[in-house]
Amino acid sequence: MIDPIKHTLTNLLTAYGYNLYENKNRLRADDLLVREKAAEMLSEGATTLRGLRTAFQKRFIPPPTRENPSPPPERLAQLREMAQLMERLEDLATRIRSMAVPTQDRVWEHFRGERALLSQLLQQDYNLVAPCHELRDAVQRLTPADWNDATASSLQTTADRVEQAIRSRTDFLRVPGW
Repeated sequence: MIDPIKHTLTNLLTAYGYNLYENKNRLRADDLLVREKAAEMLSEGATTLRGLRTAFQKRFIPPPTRENPSPPPERLAQLREMAQLMERLEDLATRIRSMAVPTQDRVWEHFRGERALLSQLLQQDYNLVAPCHELRDAVQRLTPADWNDATASSLQTTADRVEQAIRSRTDFLRVPGW
């Protein structure tokens, strides 16, 4: 007969079948941590953009008056650009958080080299961090006076690099022929 205390302790240490101390399980946890950090950077960038947009609006869009009832159209276009970039960053952060990770499949574990796959997957995730970091830092350095077409284009290009890293990771996990 199995001692119930020993049985409970064994279950706790192996997390009811999920051994936290195995290298492959640490790789899964690292994968999640790296992706969360990348998504967090994009969320911080979106939050900074929200504040920048508010400051831009206060500084460059005067309240309507009888003589000037409509705000300057070029400034409204810049506000829309900021809002679109902010939404894009939020969308990219959501996509990163919801990325797939290979399930723990003991039957096929021998055939697919799960540890190697997870190590390569972690490298794919690290490739996400650099453009996310660059994008967040670029947004955080901006002031309302800095916003122009070149700035918007540069930020969109960096966001394109994040999107490419997301696609690359998705393609990496795709099983050929499926």
